Formats: sequence, C-alpha cells, structure tokens
Amino acid sequence: MSTLMSTLEIGEIGLTLEGPEDWLAPLDAAWATWNGPEPGIPVQLLPDATLPAPAGPYFEARPRFVDGVCYLEAPGFVGVIALAEGKAILRAHPAVTASDLSYFIRTVIALAAFEQGALLVHGAGIVHHDVAYILYGLSGSGKSTAAALSTGRPVLNDDLLLLRPATSGWEVHATPFGRRRHPEVTAAPLRALLRLVQAPQDALEEISSAQALAELAANSPVVNADVARTPLLLQRWQTVLQEIPAYRLHFRKANTFWEVIDAHFG
Repeated sequence: MSTLMSTLEIGEIGLTLEGPEDWLAPLDAAWATWNGPEPGIPVQLLPDATLPAPAGPYFEARPRFVDGVCYLEAPGFVGVIALAEGKAILRAHPAVTASDLSYFIRTVIALAAFEQGALLVHGAGIVHHDVAYILYGLSGSGKSTAAALSTGRPVLNDDLLLLRPATSGWEVHATPFGRRRHPEVTAAPLRALLRLVQAPQDALEEISSAQALAELAANSPVVNADVARTPLLLQRWQTVLQEIPAYRLHFRKANTFWEVIDAHFG
C-alpha cells in the first residue's frame, strides 16, 4: 500500500497528513480548497490490522485527556494527540471510513487552533452583506436548516467553523468538516453570534453574557472536554463577547429571519 503526504491549512492552522494513499487521496480531493503551501503539525494515519474491526463510527468516541494529551480510543481506533511533542498519531483498522479519518483530523485541528489562540465552533457560518454570522447550537438546533434557507448568501460551513482573532475583531473561516459550504468564499469578519431556536415566528432575543458564555463553551468541541483547558476556554469566549454581540435567534422554516437580522443590525 503506497503512502501519500498532503498538507491541510484552515485559518492559518496547518497540518501535514501522512498515510495510505487509499485513505488520504479521497480526502485530499474533497479538501482541495484547504491544501496548504507549507508543512504543519505532523499527523500520521497508520493502518493496524491487529486492532478489532470498528464496532461503530469513530465520532462516537469521546476524547480523554491526561496531562494535556488527548486520547481518542474506540474499538478499531487508537488515537493520540500530543501537541506539546508536535505529533498526532492514529492507528486504525484497515476498514475505517473517510468520515472516521476526518473525525480524528478535525480533533487535531480543534486542539491546534486552541493552542494558537483560535476556536473551533459548532455552528453554521453565513456571509451576509460581506460579514459573517455564526448561527450556533447543538445537534438538532437547526444549523443545516438555516444554512439551506439562506439562499443567495455564501455558507462558510453548516456545522464547524474556525474563529480566530483578526486585526480588527474576529474572523470566521470555513472548514471542510460539514455538508454545505461555498466553493469560493472561505472567510469573513464576524458580525454577531446567534443561538438558534426553532419557533413559529422570527425574532431576536437579548441573551445575557453568562448564558452566551455557557452555550458557546458547550459548542466548542474537543476543548470543552478537557478540564484543564476549560478556564482558558471560558476566558477566550469572554474576550470574544466583549467585542461581538450575542443573541438568541428564533426562526421559522423560511428565509425571513434575515429580515429580522437586517432590521436589527442594518
């Protein structure tokens, strides 16, 4: 089995992926927009037939942290991410799927982004009037629905976004980890954070900073599972909320919620 090496760059977070061509070639093609020019953190993907066949998708595994090192283990998978040592290694049964590999890689991205002052966010990023809105919430809140309803507006991603500080404010970057994304627009300055609530009528509701902080931390995958990183995670979101407004967006299944957003933000 031949080996392939490729680079991935998301919002200045770079990885160098190395693994079997059969594993990496499909991801390399699907993620062509994010092929980086420079090497990044080494990520090794190693087939290991001695491991049991996977009992389920890898995303069902939950990260476990010991002294800053992330262990992501499940039947058929043994993943270790030690950024202090500059390495991330996944040993996996040969029967793994592309989505399994993607899950490990996005876990590396979440931790690498956090170490570099950025955040991976569980949310839909939609560009409207050249600025981005993050419509966030846990699974089932309506992120994909809101993205699908936002016709004529570039969707950075309908599930996972990278948020990092910019010269002025914060900037939202597209990631390859989702179903819906615009092929050309990959980043925009952040205008607001909107917690999605499906409702009969469209409305914006003020939300306290404490509520927003708790919900945004809950929507910061991987990092929020590490008790040692939690204080800095909360501090970082507090910094974001000092600059970026957060609201609860009640929306019905129509694109009219953008009229409510325009009426408020102009």
